[in-house]
Amino acid sequence: MLLKKGEDTHSIPVEDLGLLVLSHPAISYTHQLLYELLEENVAVLFCNRQHMPEGLLLPFEDNQLHQARLQLQADASKPLKKRLWQQVVKAKVKSQSDALLRIHNDDNGLKLLIPKVLSGDPKNVEARAAKLYWKSLFKDEGFRRNTDGTDLNAVLNYGYAVVRAAVARSITAAGLHPSMGIHHHNQYNPYCLADDMMEPFRPFVDEVVHRMYIEKQSLEIDVTKETKKPLLEILTQQVQIKELSYPFLESLHLMASSLVDCLAGTSKKLDIPTIN
Repeated sequence: MLLKKGEDTHSIPVEDLGLLVLSHPAISYTHQLLYELLEENVAVLFCNRQHMPEGLLLPFEDNQLHQARLQLQADASKPLKKRLWQQVVKAKVKSQSDALLRIHNDDNGLKLLIPKVLSGDPKNVEARAAKLYWKSLFKDEGFRRNTDGTDLNAVLNYGYAVVRAAVARSITAAGLHPSMGIHHHNQYNPYCLADDMMEPFRPFVDEVVHRMYIEKQSLEIDVTKETKKPLLEILTQQVQIKELSYPFLESLHLMASSLVDCLAGTSKKLDIPTIN
């Protein structure tokens, strides 16, 4: 792949990429490039004029067992999905607890909520944990988490979109379909399963954005080249999975494989990456 900026030309092997973010409206590319990106299982994230992710291009024919894996998803029982969602929520609350401990040395009681997450999370411990978490994270009375918000909320949304794309990439590489969720269900959402499986990784983004907040001492942080860079670097940070250390992007493939094993009935445990 050739990159041109002014008179400078840079070449990057397509096989070295995992996620390509196209952000500038003046970027041009060929059909052949998109084809080669899909062949190499590279997810392509398209951004709008505000530099916010707008669309995602994913390969679907990379895994020869694609049809069999889709059947596993279609046949997954409701109790199985509830048990898997229980593991996801527990991992999310633990990730939130770990993040607060690293930032403030106090998790505001989140760790105590983890054993209370039952199959399917009928008591909605996830929402209770989120309320405590957001209250503790920035400790700024001016902050309100708003999925449609601007400034710092927009930076959080950008980071989540990058992680979501990476998770969706690993799901399709494992032969699964990202629209068939274990908890999220929306006929207008083609990435329900990606939204399910990315939940434990939201605090990865939150920690990076918190560092920006501390450096600037302000909630007035915008999505810029400078703020996007550390968010994209989340994909290469070292995480722990199956008692080994991997780059986050690579670890997601192990998580997706463990999800396949759970759906196939050969395993009961999801392998979910954590920060070292």
